[in-house]
Amino acid sequence: MAAPIAVEQDNGVQDDDQYEVASYTTSITSSITDYKYEHGRRYHAYQEGRYALPNDEDEQNRMDLQYHAMRLAFDDKPFFAPVAKLERVLDAGTGT
Repeated sequence: MAAPIAVEQDNGVQDDDQYEVASYTTSITSSITDYKYEHGRRYHAYQEGRYALPNDEDEQNRMDLQYHAMRLAFDDKPFFAPVAKLERVLDAGTGT
């Protein structure tokens, strides 16, 4: 197995910018839950209008149903790529 590659992290923040960044990220958290309601459905407020579908419970149920329908249609196969030897897997799904 190859040795891990060291990654240098650079968030682009200099010492005098620390307060400004912390304040910016703190304000994001409160604005995420500032939902917009339209026609009886809940929509997220973060970058309003970028994602057209609602994020309420009905939409989450629709997405779950779509997921299960796809699994049924594909004989419960989670992927189609030919994998000879599986050592590690990154599941980047976010779920509902």
